[in-house]
Amino acid sequence: MGTLSTISAAAPATSAEAVSRLCALLAAPGGPRLYPGALGPVAVLSAGSDLTVWCWGGFFRWSDDGGTRVTHPAADPEGAARRLGAERHSHGQRTRTAA
Repeated sequence: MGTLSTISAAAPATSAEAVSRLCALLAAPGGPRLYPGALGPVAVLSAGSDLTVWCWGGFFRWSDDGGTRVTHPAADPEGAARRLGAERHSHGQRTRTAA
């Protein structure tokens, strides 16, 4: 008899995979260049001074335009991309930094 996993096969298995998927979702023609990177359990996505998103411990982390720290589950890069895209459009693409 087997057991059921609570982790979807579609969910990223590592921080690096989550950031890679987030990068692909945020990439847009004419948009800022995105720079993903990873070392061990920590991954980061940077778009120059406009955006830095860290990923570790199962969460994406960034600061919104007001400096409020934001977290979002790394298992949901699509949702994080929607949130980041909404912030970019509603705030005129102001600067966000790592949380």
